[in-house]
Amino acid sequence: MKTILLSLSLLSLLIPSVGRAAFYQWTDANGVVHFTDNRSNIPRQYRDKAQRVEVSDSAPVTVSPGATTPSHKAPAAGVEPGGHNEGWWRDRYKSLRTELKTLQDQRAALDQQLVELRRKRTIFQRARDRVAINTMEAQVSTIDAKISDMLNRIAALDLAAAQAAVPLEWRQ
Repeated sequence: MKTILLSLSLLSLLIPSVGRAAFYQWTDANGVVHFTDNRSNIPRQYRDKAQRVEVSDSAPVTVSPGATTPSHKAPAAGVEPGGHNEGWWRDRYKSLRTELKTLQDQRAALDQQLVELRRKRTIFQRARDRVAINTMEAQVSTIDAKISDMLNRIAALDLAAAQAAVPLEWRQ
């Protein structure tokens, strides 16, 4: 009996499972795209406009709030994906990635400065060093929030590009 149970357990681990998750996407009044996996986290004024996004191992599918089955958007012949040309998509990706790289470089520089300040604090035990460390940690926290926002914006652009059937080479 134990061998059968063990065999079934191993078999269940070997069978690939389809990974699926449902997320909600909405755009606020400032034009910022937000994602959540819990509908109750969406502010009330945006709940009616929120779209359910099914994420699986295949391409993402957006489900309108009133729709019962997912629908893929197929680009019409002669129409540019997402209403934008290749240059727009490439420029948008390039600007977001450049800004992300700049933020990450700033974060790395602040980390080095923070290490130096902590070393000084350990050696000299000065109160002004503690104030400087607190200030630096606040700056790091601010940059972390900006990096997170930038990653969300890139993810939203990726989602929009996937929905608009933008070719992968345009997303580089």
